[in-house]
Amino acid sequence: MRQCVILVGGKGTRLGSLTKNMPKPMLNVNGRPFLLLLLETIHRYGFEEILLLASHANSIIYDYFKDLTFKNCKIKIIVEDEPLGTGGALINAYDYLDSTFFCMNGDSLIDGNWLAINQKLDDNCSAVIALSKTENASRYGSIELKNDYVIKFDEKTISKSSNLINGGIYIFRKEIFKDFELSQMSLEKDIMPNLVKNNNVKGTIIDGYFIDIGTPESFKEANSRDWQKANKKAIIFDRDGTLNEDEGYTYKTSDLKWKNGAVELIKYLNNKNYFVFVVTNQAGIAKAIYEESDMHKFHNKMQDDLKNMGAHIDKFYFSPYHVDANLQKYKKDSDCRKPKTGMLKKIQSEWNISKENMFLIGDRETDIECANNFSIKSYLYNGHDNLLNIFLEKIHE
Repeated sequence: MRQCVILVGGKGTRLGSLTKNMPKPMLNVNGRPFLLLLLETIHRYGFEEILLLASHANSIIYDYFKDLTFKNCKIKIIVEDEPLGTGGALINAYDYLDSTFFCMNGDSLIDGNWLAINQKLDDNCSAVIALSKTENASRYGSIELKNDYVIKFDEKTISKSSNLINGGIYIFRKEIFKDFELSQMSLEKDIMPNLVKNNNVKGTIIDGYFIDIGTPESFKEANSRDWQKANKKAIIFDRDGTLNEDEGYTYKTSDLKWKNGAVELIKYLNNKNYFVFVVTNQAGIAKAIYEESDMHKFHNKMQDDLKNMGAHIDKFYFSPYHVDANLQKYKKDSDCRKPKTGMLKKIQSEWNISKENMFLIGDRETDIECANNFSIKSYLYNGHDNLLNIFLEKIHE
């Protein structure tokens, strides 16, 4: 699945003067527009296209994002002629929608592995919704789940038997919207309840911090903590020989063969809200055996495989340098080439992770030396055993 649609057209009336002339998703959270935080999350999950469905004060969104690009990810802004609501916005954008796509509200996010809902979509349903648990569902209405199916979806009433709320993240089949005429309507009130009534919606509970900026209280809470990085742990993998078979300068997508338990471990870590990174020496680039673009294609293939399993790698770090390079621009003794620690320094700096929360898994002594040089814990993988079992039995605390 390549496309994620974000609903950014609401007026945010509950926030009063804050959103009088400002789209709610453009309000600053920890000094940056909330929508930018959403886009960064979506991008690291490997999506290729983001659609922003805008209405209220849309020129602010257009001016901010019209020239903004993420590597390998296109941003397209679709502006409504008049406010159409969350359901009408999707109908208005019908011609731009993929046959199956992710969709999310522009004012909320579950800081957890919401990609996991991808695995629930099958021939027996047309939509999947991410659900979050809360102690107080009074603001959010009622959702009930039975045998993976949503059996009640009511934005107005509260269920005494359920503490599940709409996490504001969905997967939809485009066909859902084909018979609607363009008009103002609500996704939550006019479309979803009918889909649920027809037993056409599945749900998945996602562990993670639920953030919502829709009220003054929740907006204040969102600004009270660095919720994206608060005390998260990071597992850092070497690539060739650890996550995938090492074919000797492995770069062809056809040569991608995952190690036993690698995909399962990454998904487990995603579900437990760990960061997952890769640090890899890529001397084949320096020696002109392949190009950086070939490596990126290989990484994209890894992300595609993972996404199909509801998993992802947060970022790949690589060193294309070597002292014996055939290409002059890569010929140097780089601080980023393991066992030196440049890539680990970047992870710590960019993601604000303490060393005690970083752990490296690799199959070579240079990986372990790199970890030791940076004073973080590590594990030397033998290249054969199941990685998930190793983590659960020997690493996980």
